Amino acid sequence: MSNSAPASVKKALSAQPNPSFPVRRMDYKFTTTPKYWMDNEPSLTHLFTGMSTLFPEGEAYFVRAVRALRDQIKDNPQLDKDIGAFIGQEAMHSKEHHAFHQSAEQFGLRPESLENATGLILKSVEKVFSKKTNLLLTVGLEHYTAVLVVTMMDSVNELMTDDTVRNLWLWHSVEETEHKAVAFDMYQHLYGSGLNAYLPRVTIFSFALLMITSMMMGYTAVLMKRDKQLLNLKSWKKLGQMMVSSHRIFIPKFMDYYRRDFHPNDSDETELVARTKAKLGLLKSADVLAC
Repeated sequence: MSNSAPASVKKALSAQPNPSFPVRRMDYKFTTTPKYWMDNEPSLTHLFTGMSTLFPEGEAYFVRAVRALRDQIKDNPQLDKDIGAFIGQEAMHSKEHHAFHQSAEQFGLRPESLENATGLILKSVEKVFSKKTNLLLTVGLEHYTAVLVVTMMDSVNELMTDDTVRNLWLWHSVEETEHKAVAFDMYQHLYGSGLNAYLPRVTIFSFALLMITSMMMGYTAVLMKRDKQLLNLKSWKKLGQMMVSSHRIFIPKFMDYYRRDFHPNDSDETELVARTKAKLGLLKSADVLAC
């Protein structure tokens, strides 16, 4: 800013809040990604590839959902700034996961077709649902993701044999934790926390759990079939064991969402996120986009 700028202008600009978290510019290269990068297992790899195919269109849907109501929260400058950073992070996640899917085309898995299917499903949902309900679906799926990424940072990433893929998931996990409360806070700011806000919140979350679980397992089966591994019972057994083990952790955290006084920041992952950032070299990252 020029030193000749009026003091009133300088004061007004300095009073503007900063986003609570950064938007990082990433450009991962997946040219050497192996076919089975998750514990050298078809089913585990395809589960996470199937999950990944939800992100480009899913996060574009989240962005549209918050933008549709963003003009109504201009009275909360901090939340507005955080929504801007949320949009920036989600856009980068879409870009990087799409690049990852393009790399998997070499194995005949055609994950981009699953991206397209996700887009068709979510655009249909978006047309049927109100702006409020689309925001609520975003809130619910953000909690679902926030639960999953804790185990990703804590242990699941250690099963990933490719460094670039591991870094993709860890970076994504860090940012999901950073912005996990934004859509929820937006919903509460607009609709409050009374019974009329609570009942739709838990109803749509139940729908979200059913929808995303069905899509993930369906996409895993499609990828297994395309890989000619659909009848690999040994690999399916390993996937089943992993899911049983992980859902013993997930289910209580999903149930937390049904509390009347629930808030995403009830859980504190500060130390885990700090360790993950250190692993990724993000603690002093200067590669940040303006929000």
